[in-house]
Amino acid sequence: MKLRIISGKLKGRYITLSDKCVRFRPTQEIVRQAVAEIIKNDIRNAIAADICAGSGAFGFELISRGAGAVHFIEQDRVLAQKISDHAEKFAVDSQCRIIREDVCGFVQRKTFTYNIIFYDPPYENESLKPAVPQLLKLLSLHGVLIYEHAAGDVAVNAPDFLMEPRQYGKTVVDFFRRRP
Repeated sequence: MKLRIISGKLKGRYITLSDKCVRFRPTQEIVRQAVAEIIKNDIRNAIAADICAGSGAFGFELISRGAGAVHFIEQDRVLAQKISDHAEKFAVDSQCRIIREDVCGFVQRKTFTYNIIFYDPPYENESLKPAVPQLLKLLSLHGVLIYEHAAGDVAVNAPDFLMEPRQYGKTVVDFFRRRP
């Protein structure tokens, strides 16, 4: 499987994964492009988290477009190593931190606040959906949380945040920002 970086300094570079690695559903290129366009004014020098990172494609897209640093949170050992390998291959390893941990452990530690959080848990894993309210606590004051999920999933209740949903086929992406 090959995933292309769409824009920025890494434009046209590919994230390659063997068929043995593909136990996940990567975010479609059209969705990555649309999301990056929506948050383009938030990216420059941002500290971001790509949670349930899988291939790391979204995090690398952010770095390519000018993010200062990305923390890739991925519990699968093989995928975490592939993210590390690609960071080195793209010569952006100084901007990357790979954290091999599940989302529940990560939110309990609450070590950082982020300008951008991209959360794309496996659609079939219902136990990961309740993490969204906890992840919102990790957002900086003007940060944005991007939550990708299957169309038809129940909306997350977050009264202190404005939520803007966008649908791309069978995929919904919710953008959460603090209320003014």
